[in-house]
Amino acid sequence: MYYEIEGQLSIEPVIFDDDELIARGHHYPYTEIESLEITSAQLFSPYGILTLRTQGKDIPIPFARSRKAKLELALRDFKKLREGGGQVAADTPQGGRRSDQPAPMDPYEELKKLKELLDLDIVTKEEFEAKKKQLLDL
Repeated sequence: MYYEIEGQLSIEPVIFDDDELIARGHHYPYTEIESLEITSAQLFSPYGILTLRTQGKDIPIPFARSRKAKLELALRDFKKLREGGGQVAADTPQGGRRSDQPAPMDPYEELKKLKELLDLDIVTKEEFEAKKKQLLDL
């Protein structure tokens, strides 16, 4: 699992790596995270708050509200990872695929899903175009 929730202005990126969350210059191993949830994302605010609970403390992590949908995908996969105790077998939203995963059966269905992610600003136009070329063998 790998997600990078891009920062914006003074808000730093939040990175979900294979075994740790990286935010605000700190590394939080998944094994030490008690809970992780979006606690504030006001409609007209430029940022939201992701609250990380570790060692009995709540740590607020600001994120760009425009990246909320991507953060929700990362949280969903984080929860699946915690429940299953192993790696999440889903493609990353950045369009990259793990080498141990089989290619998608229908590239056109995959492209439709990717277009939805583009429309939600979860992937960039460049990421969309790169994956489109890969899927269509261009």
